[in-house]
Amino acid sequence: MSNKRTLLHGKFVIGFDGTQHVVYEDGDVVYEGDEVIFVGHDYSGMYDEYWDVGLSIISPGFIDLEADIDTDHANFDVALFHKFPKAGSTWEPNEKFRTRDPYTDEDFYIRQKYSMAQLIMNGITTAMPIAGEQFHGWGQSYHEFEIMAQTAKEMGIRAYLGPSFKSRAERDRPDDPARERESFDDAIRYCTQFNGANNDRIRTFLNPCQIAVTNTEILKKAMDEAKAMDMPMRLHACEEDIEWKYTLPRFGKTTIDLFEELGLLNPRLLVPHALTVKDSELKKLAANGVTVIHTPIAEINYGAGLFSFAKYQSYGINLTIGTDAQPTDMIQNMRLAWDIDRLCECRILFSRYGEDSTITDAFQLEQDYPKTSAAEIFNAVTINGAKALGRTDIGNLSVGAKADIIVVDLDDLSVGPYEDPIRTLLVSCVGNNVKHTIIDGITRMKDRVVIGIDEPALKKEAQRVFEKYLSLFQEYDAQGRPLSYFCPPSMPIYKRKIK
Repeated sequence: MSNKRTLLHGKFVIGFDGTQHVVYEDGDVVYEGDEVIFVGHDYSGMYDEYWDVGLSIISPGFIDLEADIDTDHANFDVALFHKFPKAGSTWEPNEKFRTRDPYTDEDFYIRQKYSMAQLIMNGITTAMPIAGEQFHGWGQSYHEFEIMAQTAKEMGIRAYLGPSFKSRAERDRPDDPARERESFDDAIRYCTQFNGANNDRIRTFLNPCQIAVTNTEILKKAMDEAKAMDMPMRLHACEEDIEWKYTLPRFGKTTIDLFEELGLLNPRLLVPHALTVKDSELKKLAANGVTVIHTPIAEINYGAGLFSFAKYQSYGINLTIGTDAQPTDMIQNMRLAWDIDRLCECRILFSRYGEDSTITDAFQLEQDYPKTSAAEIFNAVTINGAKALGRTDIGNLSVGAKADIIVVDLDDLSVGPYEDPIRTLLVSCVGNNVKHTIIDGITRMKDRVVIGIDEPALKKEAQRVFEKYLSLFQEYDAQGRPLSYFCPPSMPIYKRKIK
């Protein structure tokens, strides 16, 4: 690690006073090696390099605890799903489904590299990946994540990695004890081997699949291992009401109540989504220090959303934000989280307006909650994410913190006039306004160029891998139907004839 001392000067610096983020107007940030050594005004010490980034926000890098790390999972969520637009169409798997992994090592590497480049370009300096398993033979394997660790090292991103494990291939299939044991043992082996790798830029976590495909004994065992190895455990839950339809007949409880019975509720547990949750369960999440990962774009793609950011905060839940879909744009997710919260606050959209001039509030049983501020949304992608990981050295810019720094350019006609920097960031910016990304004191993107990649070649290869993924719909369909059968083009497409 170089001990070069670098001074960044900009219009707005988001510092940290030990309790909360603060703004230094016309401020300085100085880092040496991988560590911040000064935040404030008028640095008077020595430095080796000086960057005047002008009309910009110098911010801690974003923490994404639900970061898409492939091209199929992300694009399927956004571009293709929407309940299959062709009426009456249902994709039916054939006998090859869940029997083998169709991807090569090169396929894994390309989509991981492409996805990590996207994260860096969007100012995400710490990522906990989520990868699609749609056509995997079982789940996210040790070998796939072995490649991912190498890719993360190459790209320089700070990453929390862990292969998945489960008990059965699908919720309606029988248990497979041998594969369950193998995937769980591989996950423990991976966490043991890779935790702290790459100068501690790689750490690990336990990554069980949802309860509908993972037995309760394995979930309890996983949490015991997470405690023993001092690491987080992420468990997707309460994404839609279908999960209650699974847990209630089998366990007589809804999901979070069941997690409490299993002893899973504690500060190590990270729960993406948590949309279908009773008020009494929200109290349990808060009382036990569980983190909820809100994924606004991914959830709205499925016609769902969190009710509401303000409500969950009022219960005292540690709320973070993850991308979980294309685009992996944290700023857009911050804006959407704020907008959804406003819809829930004002409720005009949800009210019914009768012919007798009456107004019916569809959420009349919900009380009013304190308004969510832009600062609270910003906290969700910085210090709250760090809290979820049990860390104080990331998610903030203060003396002794890691030099994970991004520069958001406000000197852009598309941004418009500015006022409060955090409100301007949420309302007027997108990921493309992130100009520079520094991770662990190393510049990984400068002037919107990710260092060390051949961007045209990477885009070409990523498109090839994605088209391979699209072809698997037909290969694994029981009737051999192409994807276009289920998801016709939005408009007629006239292809150029080759003479």
